[in-house]
Amino acid sequence: MLHSTAQKILLQLLSEPDSWVSGNDLAKQFNISRESVWKAINSLRKAGNNIVGRKNLGYHFVGNSQLNADIIDFYTHNHFANRLYVEDQVSSTQSIAKAFLSHHLITAPTVFIADHQTAGYGRQGRSFYSPATTGLYFSMILPSPTDRPLEAGLMTTTFAVLIVDVLKQFFPAQDFQYKWVNDIYLDYKKVGGILTEAVVDLESRTTASLVVGIGLNIATKKFPKGLKDKATGIAPADRNLLVSRLIEAIANNYSDYDNPQYLEQYRQGSMILGQKVDLLVNGEVITGIAKKIENDGSLTIVLADGKMKTFNSGEVVKVNFEK
Repeated sequence: MLHSTAQKILLQLLSEPDSWVSGNDLAKQFNISRESVWKAINSLRKAGNNIVGRKNLGYHFVGNSQLNADIIDFYTHNHFANRLYVEDQVSSTQSIAKAFLSHHLITAPTVFIADHQTAGYGRQGRSFYSPATTGLYFSMILPSPTDRPLEAGLMTTTFAVLIVDVLKQFFPAQDFQYKWVNDIYLDYKKVGGILTEAVVDLESRTTASLVVGIGLNIATKKFPKGLKDKATGIAPADRNLLVSRLIEAIANNYSDYDNPQYLEQYRQGSMILGQKVDLLVNGEVITGIAKKIENDGSLTIVLADGKMKTFNSGEVVKVNFEK
């Protein structure tokens, strides 16, 4: 892969995170003038890279508040080389991923990341608030991990566990929980959502690919009126590093999605078990006590008449917490 002088210098600074790199060393390494080094550093700074310069020491990379494909490539050891797309603004990463899939044969995980979505959406086409600079919004095209029919309920619960496992590494003091089936919560407010859509091979009638979309409120503080009591952000973080770890975790582990340990983790972190919930199923609201998450990821609730009923689709739209 060809790199510009600025890209080469950025990668060199990234490879020495605990050191100062002198301009002379950079000039010698890349066989360029000191002036060319200076111009490249200025170019990198204009692209949002926080590079500190000190006389007699050199340069040191501090971070970049903007999402940057070169930095994400570096943090993922180029695992997604030529399969990673980073945009400032899109309608929806899920939409562009599906459009891309309709014209390309995908044989390895492919990632679409945006700083801002103008029409981000979740389940039932519901709008997902996606402001710039404070969240993470990305979609991944994943080749089907098996020729057998997928257990859709387990796929989403596993994605939720993989995401929270990474979030806990960055925010160890936070107690993340799961709201069946696709939401991630913190302090009784939503911080993330997952949308998993299957693309079916019409000839074999099996799932050819998955398109999983993830939206996370990282440092988001201000929400529209209808969301401010329902959603919250987590805390500021290095978004380039965080998204790198998230896409690596998903790509490396999703093929083992039906491993029982993921479902057990999901159960342990569930915020609804034992609580009175309202479940929206095909336009009907069903109220009961969330009793159990079954081995296929479906939800069993105890109805008002004492009978138990299991649902493999639907959405918990309200949880009446007994605090």
